[in-house]
Amino acid sequence: MRKAFGFALALVLAAAMSGPARAQGDAPDEGADQVIGLFGATCLHFAGDIGGLRAFLQAQGAPQMPVAARQAFLAGRPGQVFDVSYQSTKLALVSLDDGGCEAVADRADPAQLVSLFTQEAQQNHVPLTPLGVQADPKHRPGVQLAAYGLTLAGRPMHILVSTAAAPPQAVLTLVPR
Repeated sequence: MRKAFGFALALVLAAAMSGPARAQGDAPDEGADQVIGLFGATCLHFAGDIGGLRAFLQAQGAPQMPVAARQAFLAGRPGQVFDVSYQSTKLALVSLDDGGCEAVADRADPAQLVSLFTQEAQQNHVPLTPLGVQADPKHRPGVQLAAYGLTLAGRPMHILVSTAAAPPQAVLTLVPR
């Protein structure tokens, strides 16, 4: 089931955390749907509200990642990392202390992620301004980056959609400017 940005938050996250069993072969396609739904229901909805986002995740029963995983996701940045995986889709939500937010999927079809993301944004009246697409050979060969600008609650922000052939295959990042 596709998760739209505008769904009721508790229902979206609950479905992402405990949805019906999926065949393992469906994980990349399901991963794209789930990471986009997670991003909309958390990062976009709580943009800039660090306490609200973390309280919501805790109320939904999303556990914090173990120390080693937390350190890997944070890469030296201050914040918290929640495990919101379910069934065959491994998902993480990174809440940074500066108000940034990342939704991460271990497996997601890179070929459809950007298209699906822009389609969902348009259907849910989230106005995105494309800022460009490029490869990221500096950090990881094979990583593609698509950047967008938007204004939420009167504040300008950026969204970076990163895709890769190897896990993690999808990272959606909200960056307050």
